[in-house]
Amino acid sequence: DGTPRLGGTSTPRARVGPDPARARSTMSRRTPAHYYESIDYELPANAVETRRIRNQNARDNPTTGTQNQPPSRRARDNPYAHVVFSKYALTLVIGAAVGVTAWAIEGTTGEIISMQAALVSRYYGDAPRTTMSLFMITAAVLGTLGGWVATYYAPLASGGGVTQVMASLNGANVPGLLSGRTLAAKIVGTCGGVGSALAVGPEGPMVHIGAGIASVCALYWPRKFLCGDGFLGAREGEADASAASEDEDSEDEDFERYSTDGEDSDGSELQSTLRRRRRRRRRAFVRFGESAKLDAVLLELASPSTHREFVSAGAAAGLAAAFGAPIGGVLFSFEEASTFWSQRTMWRCLMCAAIASFVLALLDLRGNPGMVFITGDSLRPTTPRDYFHQLPFFVLVAAIAGLMGVLFNQIQAWTSRFRPSAKNKVARMFECAVVVLATVALRFAAAEFAGHCMVPPDTWVKDDFGVRFNCAEGEINDIATVFFIYPGRSIGWMFGMAEHVWGEAYGFTAQGLAISAVCYLVMMALAFGIAVPGGLFMPSLFMGACTGGCAGLMLKASLPEAWDIQPGLYALIGATSALGGVFRSSVSLVVIMVESTNGQAFVFAIIVAVIVSNVVGNYFAHGIYHAELSRSKTVAYLPRDPSRTLEGKTARDIMAVPPAFLPEVAFRDDVKSLLEHTTHNGFPVVDDRGKLAGLILRSQLDVLLAAPPEEAAPGADATKQAKLDLKMRTAHIQRVTKGATPGVAAGLLDETVDAIEVERLMRANATPRRGALTDPENDSNDIASAFASPQIDIKTYMNPSPLAVPLDFPAARAHGVFLSLALRHLIVVDDDYAVRGVITRKDLIGLNA
Repeated sequence: DGTPRLGGTSTPRARVGPDPARARSTMSRRTPAHYYESIDYELPANAVETRRIRNQNARDNPTTGTQNQPPSRRARDNPYAHVVFSKYALTLVIGAAVGVTAWAIEGTTGEIISMQAALVSRYYGDAPRTTMSLFMITAAVLGTLGGWVATYYAPLASGGGVTQVMASLNGANVPGLLSGRTLAAKIVGTCGGVGSALAVGPEGPMVHIGAGIASVCALYWPRKFLCGDGFLGAREGEADASAASEDEDSEDEDFERYSTDGEDSDGSELQSTLRRRRRRRRRAFVRFGESAKLDAVLLELASPSTHREFVSAGAAAGLAAAFGAPIGGVLFSFEEASTFWSQRTMWRCLMCAAIASFVLALLDLRGNPGMVFITGDSLRPTTPRDYFHQLPFFVLVAAIAGLMGVLFNQIQAWTSRFRPSAKNKVARMFECAVVVLATVALRFAAAEFAGHCMVPPDTWVKDDFGVRFNCAEGEINDIATVFFIYPGRSIGWMFGMAEHVWGEAYGFTAQGLAISAVCYLVMMALAFGIAVPGGLFMPSLFMGACTGGCAGLMLKASLPEAWDIQPGLYALIGATSALGGVFRSSVSLVVIMVESTNGQAFVFAIIVAVIVSNVVGNYFAHGIYHAELSRSKTVAYLPRDPSRTLEGKTARDIMAVPPAFLPEVAFRDDVKSLLEHTTHNGFPVVDDRGKLAGLILRSQLDVLLAAPPEEAAPGADATKQAKLDLKMRTAHIQRVTKGATPGVAAGLLDETVDAIEVERLMRANATPRRGALTDPENDSNDIASAFASPQIDIKTYMNPSPLAVPLDFPAARAHGVFLSLALRHLIVVDDDYAVRGVITRKDLIGLNA
C-alpha cells in the first residue's frame, strides 16, 4: 500500500501559477485572512457516491422482485418517504419549540417590566430617591447579567443576532453562532436586556433564537448517530459482537422454553419477561449503517443545504412569534434573512411560522398570537376622503419618521468606532453597566422635569392605563407612562388615539411624545452595540410611534374638526416609517404591520409609509443590516446585487493566483506539507495531461490524512472508501481532523512562506514518473520504493464536475453564479482547460470593500 502507483504516462509537474510576477502583485491585493470560512453546500457526486447510488438503484429495481410487493409495503420501505416525513415532523417540532420559547421570554420580561412600573407608580411620589435607587440596582443587575452571558459565556449571543443569521444563510460559516450554548445565552441575555430598561426589544433576538432552535433540533440526531469513531454501525469488530448477541438471544429463548415447562414458574417467568425486555431494548437501538431508512434520514438532516432550510424556517418562526405575523415572518426570511430561496424553503417557513404563532396564542392567556400584539381596533377605517385630504400629511410624517431612522443609523455608525473591542471583556462589562444606568437616569429625568400630569380618558383607565409617578391620585404622568410600561402596550395605546369628542384629551400630549422620541433616539444609540442581547424592531416602532403620534396630535389641534384627524393613524404611519428607515424592508414590513395591528383597513397608509421611508432612507445610506455586513471584517457577505466595481472586469482580474492544485494521486507527506504552508480550502485536481479533472476540499484532505495509510491509498477496499466518504460528508458536524494539518480561516497563501518554497511543495505532489522508478537499469528503484511516502487517492473522493469559467468570464456574472448556485469555489481555466486561478467570495468581497 505504501509503494507509489505507477502510471502509464508521466504526470506534469504541479505548479503554483503560470505567472510568478503576476502572482506576487496579486497577493498584495488579497483580502485579510480573518474572514470566516464559507459553507460548502455542494455535495460532490464522486466515485464513491456514484457507486452507492448505483447499488441502491439495483436494490430498488423492479426486476429484483419488489414489484410484487403491495404499494403500502413499498412506501414503508422507501427511504425517501421516511426522509420527507421526518423533515415535516421536525418542522412542527421546531415551530412548537419557538412558540414555547417566545411565550417564556414574553412572560418573563412582561413580569419584570410590570413590577418595575408598579414600583414607580406607587412609591416614587413618596420616596423618589429610594425608588430610583432600587430601580437602578435591579436594572443594573439584569443588564450586567445579560452582558456577562454575552461576554464570557457565549460572545456570539451579543446584540440582536439578525445580522449574523443573515451572514450564515448567505454562506458564511460562523462557528458557534447556532450552538446550544449560544442559544441558552441568547434567551437569558434577552430577558435581562429587555428587563433592564435598555432601549432594546426581544424581536431581533427571537430571529436568532428561532434559527438556533432549528439548528440544534436539525443536527441533534445526526450528531448523536454520526459522531464518534464507531458511527458506521455493525462493521468489522461489531459483527462479532452482533453474532454474540444473537447467540445470547438464542440461549435466552431456550431458557425461556425450558423454564415454562415446570409447575412453579413464577420466578422463571419474571426472569424471561425481563430478558425479553432487555432484548427488545437492544434491538430498538439501531445504529447508522444498519438501516437504509435511518441512514437516509440522518444524511439528509446532516446536509448543509437541509440545515440551511431549517435555519431559514426557524428565523421566520422567530419573527412570526414576535409579531404574531406568520406571513410576515415568511416574507422577512425571504426578503432579508435568506439568500437562497426555493419553494420547498417557503413551504417549510410557512409551516414553522404558523405553528409558532399558534402555540404562542394557545399559551398566552389573552389569546394574542404575538409577543408584541398591537391593536388598532379603535381606529376608524380610513375612507377615500381621508386620503384625499390627508395624503400630504401622511407623506410628510412618513418622511420625518424615516429620517429619524436614518439619523439613528448614522449615529450608530459613528459611535461604533468608539465601542470597546470584544477582546476587552472588562471594558465591555463596564460599558453595559454605564449604559444601563445612563438609560434609567434619562428615563427618570425626562419624566420628572418634562412630564405632564393629566387625567386619562375613562375608557383607557379600565385597561390599567398610565403610570402615576409624581402626580396626584387619579392622574398620570404622560412621559412616565411612555417610559415605564411594556413598550408593546405603549405602542398599542398610541395607535388607539382615535376619534374623540372634540376637545377631550388623550392619554398623551404632543410635547410629551416629542420629548420621548428624542430621548428614545439617544437611548437607542447608547444601547445598540453593547454586549447585552437585544433588537431594534420594538425600539424603532416605539420611536416612530412617538414621532407620528406627536404629529397627529399637533394636526388635530391645528385643523378643524371636519378633517377627522386620528392621531393613532399617524402613530401607525410613523412607526412603520421609522422601522423602514432603519431596516429598509418593503413587502415584509407591510405585511408585518398589517398582521400585528389587525390593520387591514389601513393598508394604503402603511404602503405609503413604507415607500416614503425607503426612498428617503436609500437616498442617504443602506439599511442597518447591510451596512453592518459591509463594514464587517469577519464575514464575507455577498449582496444580491453586484457591486459597480465589478463592471468591466473579468475572471482574469478577480481570480486568486497562484492556484494551488493537486494531481489525482499524491504523496501523503507532500499533501501534509502543502496544507501546512497554504491556507487554501479548495484545491483543483488535474489529470496526467495537466487539465482540470476535479476539485477536492481541505476538509476532505484532512479526513484522508487522519485515516490509516492503507485506507486512503489507491485501490482501497470499497467499504473503507465508503467510510471515509461518509466522514467527509459529515465533517462539518464532527471532529475528524485529528492528526490533520491546521488551516487558517481564509483561502489565501501564507504570506510567511516564499512562493518558490510553495512551488517546490506543489511539484513534489506530482505522481512519480515511470522512468524514474521502473527503469530496470536504474539502481535507485529499490531505494525509492523503500523510502517512498504512502500515497493518497484523491481521484476517488474529488468532485469530478466542478464549475469552471474562462478567463474572460464577466465578473458581474461570476457574482450572480455564486449566489444562484451557492458556490464556494469557481475555477478559472484557459482555452486548454488548464487551471489559471480560483475565485472565492472573498475575492468578490475584496472588490466590494
